[in-house]
Amino acid sequence: MGSRVVTKWPESRAGQFRERLLSWYGSHKRLLPWRSSPTPYRVWIAEIMLQQTRVQTVLPYYTRFLKRFPDLAALAAASEEDVLAHWAGLGYYRRARNLRKAARKVVDQWRGRFPETLEDIGGLPGVGRYTAAAIISIAFNQPHAVVDGNVRRVIRRLCGIVKAPEDLIWELAESLLAKGRARDFNQAFMELGALVCLPSRPLCDVCPVRSLCHSGHRASVPASRERLRPAQVPVEMFLLVLECGEQIAIARQPDGGFIPGEWGLPGNTLRAAQQPLAAARRLARGILGRVPQLDLYAPVRHAITHRRILAQVWGASIEPPAPALAGAGRYAWAPRSSLDRVFTSSLFHKALARIPAAGRRQSLRSSRTPLSR
Repeated sequence: MGSRVVTKWPESRAGQFRERLLSWYGSHKRLLPWRSSPTPYRVWIAEIMLQQTRVQTVLPYYTRFLKRFPDLAALAAASEEDVLAHWAGLGYYRRARNLRKAARKVVDQWRGRFPETLEDIGGLPGVGRYTAAAIISIAFNQPHAVVDGNVRRVIRRLCGIVKAPEDLIWELAESLLAKGRARDFNQAFMELGALVCLPSRPLCDVCPVRSLCHSGHRASVPASRERLRPAQVPVEMFLLVLECGEQIAIARQPDGGFIPGEWGLPGNTLRAAQQPLAAARRLARGILGRVPQLDLYAPVRHAITHRRILAQVWGASIEPPAPALAGAGRYAWAPRSSLDRVFTSSLFHKALARIPAAGRRQSLRSSRTPLSR
C-alpha cells in the first residue's frame, strides 16, 4: 500500500463523504465554548491552547483566560506576568508569550481588528499552517482545509495510506472540503478523529463513513505513524526558602528560562557531581552575605513541558530585622501571604508548602538525612 499511487476520490464519492460526515456532526458534536460563538479571538485562543493539549484539560483554563482577557485589547494591554499566571498549569509556556505578542501585533498593525487573510494570520507569533487554516475556516468560514493529527489519521485510513508526504495529505484534505461549509466540515473532520477514528482502537462499527473507508471496509487499519515525542529530560535542582519573620526572599527569574513567571524562589540546577548542600550554601552566601543554618525538607517533583524536575528544598530562618539582599534588584523580600499572587509556577508553591511558617517547623536536618547522588 505504501508504494501505490494515491488519487483523489471521484466527486460523487467525495460528495457522499461530506454529506454523511456533516449529518453525523450535527447530531454528535461536542458543545464547546468556542463553537457557540466562533469569533476570531475566541477560536484563536482555543486553537493555541489545544496545541499538544487535550480538550478536557483545556476547558477550565479557556473559561478562566477569557474571563480575564475577554478581547484582543485586554490581552495586548496585559503584562507577561499576568498572562502567564492565567496560563499556569497548561505547560508549553511559549504559547502564552506568543499569544500576548500576537495580540500586541494585531493592535499595533491592524488597530485591534483580527486579520482576515491566511497569510496575515499565519504571520502572527505562534501561528503555523494548521492553526492559521483552522482560524480562517472556523472563524470566517473561508474554504481552507485543516490537517491536524486527527484529520491526518482519518485521511490515511480512508485512503489506506501507511506513509505519505505531508503535502499529499493536505492535498487530499482540500479535495474533500465542503467549500461552502468549511467551518462545520473542518470541525466535523477533527471531531470524527477525536471521537470515532481513535489512534489505537477505532470505533469502526459506529463510523458514519465506514462504507467509504478503505480501512473500515476491509476491517483493517494501517498502522499509525509513531508520534515523535520530545525526550523526557530529568532536571535536578535546589530551591532556597529564606524566611525572616513573615517575609520570604524571592528571586527574579531569568529571561527565557523554562520555569514561567517573573519571580520565584532562589535556586539553581545542579550539575553532574555537584554537591547540593555546597551549592545551596554558596547561593545563600551570595544573597545574604553569610551562610545561615540550612535545613533540608522533603523534595518536590514537578513537570514542565518535557522536563521532569526533582527539586531539593532548603530552608533557613533569618533573625529580624530583614537584611539587605545582594544582586542589584535580583532578590527582594516579599510577604509570605502575597506569594500566591507573585508566583506563577506551582513548583514554588509546592516548595513553600514543604515548610510551615516560622516557629512551626519540623525540618529534616541535613546531618540526619544523607544525600545520595
